[in-house]
Amino acid sequence: MSEITLRQLEYFAAIAETQSVTNAARHCHVSQGAVSLALGQLEHALGVTLAMRQRGRGIALTPEGQEVATRARFIADQVERLRDAVSKAHTGLSGRLSIGVFTTLAVHVVPHLIDWFCARHPEVQLVFVEGSGPEIQEALFAGRTQLSIGYETQFGQDCTMEVLQEFHRKVAVSPSHPLAQYEEIGFAQLAQFPAAFLNLEPALQHTLAEFQRHGVTANVGWLLANVPSIHSIVGRGLAYSLLMQPTENSMEDRPLVFRSLSDETQANSLVAAVPTGVSRSAMVTEALAALHAQWK
Repeated sequence: MSEITLRQLEYFAAIAETQSVTNAARHCHVSQGAVSLALGQLEHALGVTLAMRQRGRGIALTPEGQEVATRARFIADQVERLRDAVSKAHTGLSGRLSIGVFTTLAVHVVPHLIDWFCARHPEVQLVFVEGSGPEIQEALFAGRTQLSIGYETQFGQDCTMEVLQEFHRKVAVSPSHPLAQYEEIGFAQLAQFPAAFLNLEPALQHTLAEFQRHGVTANVGWLLANVPSIHSIVGRGLAYSLLMQPTENSMEDRPLVFRSLSDETQANSLVAAVPTGVSRSAMVTEALAALHAQWK
């Protein structure tokens, strides 16, 4: 097997993060030819194909490429930490930290993390990748992010998770909705009224499965791409919804009330996840400390 160099790993980590040879070259301040050459040398050294060019869609990593990208990102981070330790006498953190965030959680965690790092570690550059459950997990294993924040059911067994807070879904309704008179509501009651659900997987799949588990079928009136839109529909009394995060008013300033489910449901904890077997960098450890401080 040919020798694997640090530069090859750094360039490949940049390819995985940007999904483009051109953007990776720009990120590393080298020519496209240098990045392409390093990719070819790394593939030759490992004896596998790591990435495939897709016309008009950039670079797609192979399964082997995704595994190597996770390790390459970790090695590159460790080397960056070593360089910082040698060049700086102080203990402040610096560098680039990429964090995946489930779309509906971004409004809750992104401002807090930015505030935390700006106040304590201003030399850390935060990059957020928002997406669905499968998207943020894919970004984590492709090496484009070092940490992902989402709900427990969105991550597989290949992730190591830290629970930030345990959540149970609640029924969101307008105070004028017929269901608002009940303190607890069952799935059979919900099935009698139209619902507005979040059209993101695996959230939607889990929601519909809960109804089936209790012997009824959800009356899905609307599938929407974001929570604020659901709040507005619910606030107008047009539907109910099942949501994790309570709020007092919709974006239209219409009041909302949240009721507990009377039927037994599984908790869906808010978690921070990293790939199993990958050591946490100092920046990831600091981000976890910030998240625990927020959700304690």
